[in-house]
Amino acid sequence: MNFRKLLAGLLLAAFTLTVSADEPAAKKPAGETPEPKKPAAAAGGKAKARGQSERSCALTITWWEQPTLGEGEILELGVQGDNGVTPIAPPSMSPSGTILYEGPATVAIVRKGTMPDPSGKAGAAPIETWFPFVNFNLGPDDREALAILFSVDGTRKVMTRSFNINLENFPFGAFHVYNFSKTKLLCSMGGKVFFAEPGKRTPSPTIMTKREVVNFFLGINDADGTQKLIFRAPLLLNEKIRRLYFVLENPGAEPENRFTTYTMMQHVAGHLTVESLKNQNAPKPADDVEKVAQTPSKKAEGASEGATKTKAQ
Repeated sequence: MNFRKLLAGLLLAAFTLTVSADEPAAKKPAGETPEPKKPAAAAGGKAKARGQSERSCALTITWWEQPTLGEGEILELGVQGDNGVTPIAPPSMSPSGTILYEGPATVAIVRKGTMPDPSGKAGAAPIETWFPFVNFNLGPDDREALAILFSVDGTRKVMTRSFNINLENFPFGAFHVYNFSKTKLLCSMGGKVFFAEPGKRTPSPTIMTKREVVNFFLGINDADGTQKLIFRAPLLLNEKIRRLYFVLENPGAEPENRFTTYTMMQHVAGHLTVESLKNQNAPKPADDVEKVAQTPSKKAEGASEGATKTKAQ
């Protein structure tokens, strides 16, 4: 079995939120059609005005590991909010693709599929719609949240774990340890010692204010009370990146392979807030659009016809 999948399975065992992903192609009794998830804006009701939603959040969704799909199978996902479905394409262990979520405290991720035409006409083509996939909850203070999706190997089930990553709780330059093992970890960063309790997220007391190489150590206390070093590495850290450091434990593995770590990083350049996302989605005033339309474009001196400008990386 893939070692990464084994570790994911161990991590999943610690979670309490388990939901089944409804399969759009699942067979139903004769005469019964699956009930699709209707987008709020397309359900005939009036969409809520912004600012009236139960939750307003800059939401980032990622897979722990991309699920294995069958031949020809496509997984198209979206997030159901008060103003309809926002399509998403979650990457693997990457805090990118942040969207503006405005909706209930229970976030509904939906999957695109097809169902028979409800008219029942012979030869009518199936129609596309959204079906329930998996849900997770946002806390009342979650203005920025990260949700990780875990595909249960060999099943249609998906688990989630969400984290509050508000800037005041998780600033850039910070380093947080998510200890998903059952062992209390002794951590040292830049000479400052702290403990990461089992099943909890612990911030390092060291918050970077400049680019610097910092020595990082992980250790445990053996049964006899002696301290044992399990990991050490110099880390190049800076004030523009915040890091999530996951620690998993496989009790049945050899001592040198008992603990495994994964890192997720976000650069300040990719950081989006509720306010910045609302500004992105806000329509331009009509007079601004007219000015843009009437202003002739200027060529750079010496530029050839048809040349394109490359975005800065």
